[in-house]
Order: sequence, then structure tokens, then C-alpha cells
Amino acid sequence: MTGISVETTELDGVVVATLVGRLDLASYASLRDGLLKQAAGTPVALVVRLGPDFEAASRAMLAVFTTVWMRISQWPDIPVVLVAETDMHRHDLKRSGVSRHVATSADLAAALGRAAEPPPRRYRRLNLPKSLVAALLAREEVRDACQDWQLPALVDDALVVVTELVENAVRHAGSESALRIELRPSGLSLAVRDDSLAVPVRTAARPGVPGHRGMELIDRMCVAWGTTPSSGGGKIVWAVLGLEPRR
Repeated sequence: MTGISVETTELDGVVVATLVGRLDLASYASLRDGLLKQAAGTPVALVVRLGPDFEAASRAMLAVFTTVWMRISQWPDIPVVLVAETDMHRHDLKRSGVSRHVATSADLAAALGRAAEPPPRRYRRLNLPKSLVAALLAREEVRDACQDWQLPALVDDALVVVTELVENAVRHAGSESALRIELRPSGLSLAVRDDSLAVPVRTAARPGVPGHRGMELIDRMCVAWGTTPSSGGGKIVWAVLGLEPRR
């Protein structure tokens, strides 16, 4: 058994990913990125099935599930449940320590039950043009969301963050983009999808130059930010503001 594939289906908004193949050093990164890509579509939850057609080269390789869970807990913050369908998988998850962090079930029905109650959240989505006017439209949407959701303390920081995210998409990706604004118990999430795979880097801010503040500002203002491949191609750059602004 060589390589690994992720076969997916959707059940009531839950993405069920069935793993087929061998998890080893060669397939570790592709599995990690494949699961993150499935989560990027913000399903109700992500359920990962480990059945008889899945094997790991060693218990250490199973740490990929802890890594995926940690990334997803930052964004998009959806439940992740492992379905260990064989005694060997259940034993290895326990011995590796993965089951101490990631929710684990013995069958799919139980996993779907654990994932059935998503955390309360509100969201808005806006498609943006391939134009510098995109940042203006995004700021208006964010301002309206903060007003509707009674988040006056976050408005200024949210406007700075969304401007940087959208202008990066326009300047560097050169494509149309989509903005997702989401309020959840852990904070206010701003995510922008574009057609480029280039990852933004931390650059020094340029004081007084609109649109060139740099990802360093996002790093300073937000409790977490990052990038993930989009299930529809391209990437998503996301940032989460705590409900109490950082200074």
C-alpha cells in the first residue's frame, strides 16, 4: 500500500473524510493539507474515518491528526472527530496520545452525534471584484457586521485587518476574492479567499502609507492568523480578532 487518498462525502453539513492508503513521511504533508482543505469550506464538522484500508508507518505519524486539530481549532474552529474503526487504530491513537486531544469515536454514527451540535456563530459572505474598490466594499461590510453584532470595540482593528487581507488579494493574487466574516465565541474571524497559492509574509509596516501596513500589523492585532488551501482552489488567508482588542 503506497500513498494516501482522502475520499469525502457530506452528511447533513458534516464532511466525512475516509482515508485510504499508507501514512508515512512521503504522504504526511499531503494528508495534512488535504484535511485542512476540507475544513476550509467551513462545514458543520470534519469527521475522519480510519478503517481497514488505512495504515500508518508508525505511531509517530499519527501526530498529523493533532496538528490538523490544532490548526482547525484556530480557524475555522469546527469540531474534528476521528473514527477509529479497528482495534489496532484505537490502540495506536491511545498509545500515541492523539486521543487525549482529538475527539475519537468507534463508529461513524457516534462521531456524527458528537459533531451534531456546532458552536453558535454568525457569519456574512461577500464576493469581491478584482479591483482596489474591493477593499472599500469589504470595509463597509465589516463595519455593518460589527454594528449589527454590537462589536464597537473591534471596529477599528477589524477595518485595518480586512483592508490588508483584501488588498493583498488584489495586488498579489490578481483575482476576484471572497470575504467571510464570522462571529463565534472565540472571536471575530475575517477570511479572504483568492486564486493564488502564494503565501503572504510578515513585512515591516509602512507608517502613513494606506494599504501597505504589512502582515506585521495583523500579527500584532490578532490572536491568530494563517493560510490554508481552499477546497475550490487557491488559498484562504484568515485572521481572528479576540473579542477584547489587543493593544
